[in-house]
Amino acid sequence: MNVDNESSLRQLFLESSLNNNVFMIATTVDTGFEWQAIDECKEKLDKNVKVVKERGKIYFNIYWNQFVQIQEMRSIDNMFIVADVSKFEFSGNNKEMDLQLFKNAVHNNMKLEKTLDFWKHVTGFQGKIYPTTDEYNLAEKDHKLCNITVAPTTPKGKKRGQNPSNAKEDEILRYRVTCERTGKHIFESSDVARTIGGELQDKYLWLVDLSTYYLEIVCKLINNELVTQLRVTHESKHHRNIMCFGPTTLRATICYNLLRLAHPKPGDIIIDPMCGSGSIPIEATLVYFKSYVIGGDNHPKAVHRTKSNIEASSSKCKIDLLHWNVSQLPFKDSFIDIAVTDMPFGKRSGRIMDNRILYKQFLIELGRIIKVLTGRIVLLTYDRRSFNMALQAAGDLFYVTKTLGINIGGLQAAVYVLKRTNIPYEQFKPKTIKNVIYKKK
Repeated sequence: MNVDNESSLRQLFLESSLNNNVFMIATTVDTGFEWQAIDECKEKLDKNVKVVKERGKIYFNIYWNQFVQIQEMRSIDNMFIVADVSKFEFSGNNKEMDLQLFKNAVHNNMKLEKTLDFWKHVTGFQGKIYPTTDEYNLAEKDHKLCNITVAPTTPKGKKRGQNPSNAKEDEILRYRVTCERTGKHIFESSDVARTIGGELQDKYLWLVDLSTYYLEIVCKLINNELVTQLRVTHESKHHRNIMCFGPTTLRATICYNLLRLAHPKPGDIIIDPMCGSGSIPIEATLVYFKSYVIGGDNHPKAVHRTKSNIEASSSKCKIDLLHWNVSQLPFKDSFIDIAVTDMPFGKRSGRIMDNRILYKQFLIELGRIIKVLTGRIVLLTYDRRSFNMALQAAGDLFYVTKTLGINIGGLQAAVYVLKRTNIPYEQFKPKTIKNVIYKKK
């Protein structure tokens, strides 16, 4: 097979297959922050590591003993071990013939033993992944009897199945197969999942369980290329730090990526003027512990939530928390190194009409307190129009170094990275803007 004619993913997988100690890893990341995840990956592994980027995903190869370093990554949501990357020539007009290609691939091409053993090692699964026929038949009878006598319960929250580390030594692997499909095909995603799942059961003698499974096999079919992955993360890595949620609490992974864009240095003073539930300040103090972190909000309930999350998070979480007005922040001129915040979108939080006034007041006030020349600002917003109007009003104080389009809960938001100019605030003549009271998170 000519590697030059293969896709980037297929080439990466072929490289991993040449060494039993090398594994291909897939991770998901919030759409728009792929390059931040790539930078962190190279920091953790090696600056020369080969990374394949797709929308909301990055792929790379690691040695088995490097997985601990990948687990420490804070920019990613979920991790998978890639078990196979295959290319198919679909007929496009015969469903059974096309599905038969998947059956043949499972039996003839998919060699999952290497990745299964690695999955068992990294997840702490103690059960049996290669049961005998007798063990399977006995377990299947018990499993059916259990499902009849005891109604299956759905795990609380958004946890996927059961934690593999909780499995007992005599348990046979319970699994499910899901399919995510892109492109035009004669079959449905459910057909692919059912076909591959059935063939895997025949091949490995596992127990199908759609709710209390230990292993989820995720098949991503993009046109005619199938990527088969074993999920490692029982729960998304963005579920950290926060115990008390507000209506617009930011995911921890997004907070980390926003902070990375500001490039904090030891000794920097970092503030979040609209801290909401405290997601950004908590992530900042846990990662950049040599910085001084301050959070504040105009809404008393938001300040109370942040205080609760700080107390529940960690003893290392040292944050000064204040109740303030963002148009009159309690800092002297040119005092703050970095400001990172999630601004009201005008959807769940605030109103578009209020944003037009608030954004201008806020940006001009940041121009006063942020250090001249060296100060950095990272702002997340959905209301681009209000922000652009505010930037025009305070344009002499900042210049935009980077703009990212990101997806936040289905909304196409934007991240603006600003740098403070050398113009002193005293020489800046802001327009007179009426005060406005706003509610954040």
